[in-house]
Amino acid sequence: MNFMKIKNIIATSFVALTFFGCSKDEVVNLKPDFALDAISNPSSMAQVEEVLVGGYGAFRAANYYGSGSGTGAGWAIMPDIMSDNLYETVETLGNSRAMADWLYDPATGQVASLYSSPYYVIAHANIIIRDIDKFTTASNTLMANRIKGQAYAMRAISHFDLFIYFATKFDRNSTSDLALPYSKSFTPSIAVKPVRMPNKEYYDNLYADINQAIALLGNVDKPINSGTISRPYIDRNVVYALSARVNLYAGDWANAITAATNALANRPLATTQATFSGMYNQTALGEILWNVQVESGQSGPTFLMYFSTSNRSYFRPAPKVAVATGTTGLIKTGDIRYNAFFTPSATAVAVTKFKGKGTAIDGAANFPVFRSGELYLIRAEVNARNGNDAAALADLNALKAARISGYVPVVLTGASLISAIADERRAELLAEGHRFFDLKRTTRTITRGSVCGTSTSTSGVCALPSTARQWALPFHESIINANPNIVQNPLY
Repeated sequence: MNFMKIKNIIATSFVALTFFGCSKDEVVNLKPDFALDAISNPSSMAQVEEVLVGGYGAFRAANYYGSGSGTGAGWAIMPDIMSDNLYETVETLGNSRAMADWLYDPATGQVASLYSSPYYVIAHANIIIRDIDKFTTASNTLMANRIKGQAYAMRAISHFDLFIYFATKFDRNSTSDLALPYSKSFTPSIAVKPVRMPNKEYYDNLYADINQAIALLGNVDKPINSGTISRPYIDRNVVYALSARVNLYAGDWANAITAATNALANRPLATTQATFSGMYNQTALGEILWNVQVESGQSGPTFLMYFSTSNRSYFRPAPKVAVATGTTGLIKTGDIRYNAFFTPSATAVAVTKFKGKGTAIDGAANFPVFRSGELYLIRAEVNARNGNDAAALADLNALKAARISGYVPVVLTGASLISAIADERRAELLAEGHRFFDLKRTTRTITRGSVCGTSTSTSGVCALPSTARQWALPFHESIINANPNIVQNPLY
């Protein structure tokens, strides 16, 4: 693909390129059997489903949930290196220094990649939604529901992922704060120059797609996920989980609780080392709702922080999170997360949760986008913020009891309870794409720990105030140049 075509993709939020089809069983490897030009094709329901498979492959891109060699992992590990969870080590190659030290500006190439990657998924979803009704009959309606419901969910997930990086604020009802364009059609033309929607309109579109997905996926022809060690497809529980996450950001407490509870149906917490660690090395299903599937020869998320094939750590956990002895920090020995997440040495600890499957160390690990632990913490947080301390405490203690051997329940209320839940999110969801956004949505300052500015870490940028421009990424200059309707974020 040439540069001009890439530029047009970024500028218009639509994509004019060739999509490859593959059999349903090849969702992981995506070996093309034939090409779809995305304008006159697909030409059958089978080919529509293959476009869906291609959409799942796009989630695995190096600048989406996957990573390249020391870069990428935009919605996996990047939010942790941009926060106070991980610090840059002397082993780094500096590939993501601009992001880690908040030095990005409208000319930063990584910003352009983060903007464009979700639109490949959105393009697949829009082609499906555009074409599937052409091949829907009375005999295959339930099949169409299954495919179309996943497409609506993909479109919602990708738009939400863009929103949390590029929106300046998360106010659900704001008509003045700008979000992004919301792409609902596949239009391969550089003449299309969409504008940024205000938050309220953007949320309205998000919720419409979520509700469509929930309705369609409640009436399908067969189970969407049938495996026992992974869930590579989006089913109804996943869409409820997405709804819970979106409602948390939007401040809609009641709907967040309802959605989280619905998502947790038949998705219990993992309570043993084998079932918890198994989520990361694909030896057990654990509590996964949906994982982006990665196989041997494909780059999982780990390479941004830990180069598994050479045992090299570009980023390590802050001492507030974990230390080599396992005696201090939010995650200590006796907590099943310690062995699942880390490999300690004599003086340091590496985050090795995504090093590979089974005993492999090739970095081809799945990424858990939604799992039950997050939903317990969503429910705990919104109950605490809504004054229902008893319910919040019950979920917090249930989660910690599932993780920590011999855990003694705590009794907390008010601000102390909210702070404890925030610390638990920091520990539970380490390197799973949440910390920077958790700090952003609660308007907190980032203050990096004791290693920042010392010989232990190459970073000398140790704080980000809540008023800084860097909480919202800038729109890359190529986007602005190609589409002057895109208004730049403030202070850039």
